[in-house]
Amino acid sequence: MSPQLRLLAAGLLFSLGGALIKLCSFPSLERAGLRSLVAAATLFVLLPEARRWPRAGTLRLLPAYFGATTLFVVANSLTTAANAIFLQSTYPFWVALFGPLLLRERARRRDVGVLLCIAIGMALFFVAPATSSATAPDPRHGDIVALVSGLSYGLLLLGFRWLGRQGAGEAGAAVAWGNAITGPVALLLMPLFDQQWTSGDPKSWGAIAVLGTLQVGLAYSLVTRAMPHVPAVQASLILMVEPALNPLLAFAVHDERPHPLAIAGGALIVGAVVCTNLRRPPPPEPSPPPTPLGDVP
Repeated sequence: MSPQLRLLAAGLLFSLGGALIKLCSFPSLERAGLRSLVAAATLFVLLPEARRWPRAGTLRLLPAYFGATTLFVVANSLTTAANAIFLQSTYPFWVALFGPLLLRERARRRDVGVLLCIAIGMALFFVAPATSSATAPDPRHGDIVALVSGLSYGLLLLGFRWLGRQGAGEAGAAVAWGNAITGPVALLLMPLFDQQWTSGDPKSWGAIAVLGTLQVGLAYSLVTRAMPHVPAVQASLILMVEPALNPLLAFAVHDERPHPLAIAGGALIVGAVVCTNLRRPPPPEPSPPPTPLGDVP
């Protein structure tokens, strides 16, 4: 399989997240914890380089990884799949905001318009009426959680870029151990948020199995293998299949219909991300990939 085809397959697997998360009857933190544990086991099997204790620098990324992945699951449990994925796709805004502070990297002048479009897209989600439904019982709080998930994902990307500068080659270990530690933490946090552990039903366990093995484990292993051979811009554009398909699958499975203003905001955000990637020139010299994750945790 070519690297580009691996990335496309990973994007298709990532897009299963919204619809499958909503099939589970588990409380949101239990969904996130079980998904991460299954994903960790899958990644340790598929990525031999992950079967070692990560370096101290890699462990520093775990809070951001927890926020990016666990909060994404929680957001999908509260709001629509479209809102969750589109608001997480605001990560370039946070990368540009915190890049100068953490990596001494400044946004270029021509990126200002793109960031403004992302900010307007974010605002549209909160201007749209918050209408509850069976698959989105608390959309307003879910939108906030999704936005924080996007912030966490942006910080995670900055962390992976920092690791790439160190030449540590820790991508596989970071993803595998991130899931291995995120899973128990999410489960232990359940009582603090008045969530009770449940035994679930066969449909929920089936969804967790697919989420852990395919939507996270196999998808991340494909991205990790492909990223060293594909320019970052091309990889980002291929992986944009995820935010495009995620809401469509949620509509097909759950008949979930986001508000038109949310659709407009999502289109503005995704369009801005695509434009900034198309306009970014390739680096003059090959360098380690900034992230093994692509666009979605």
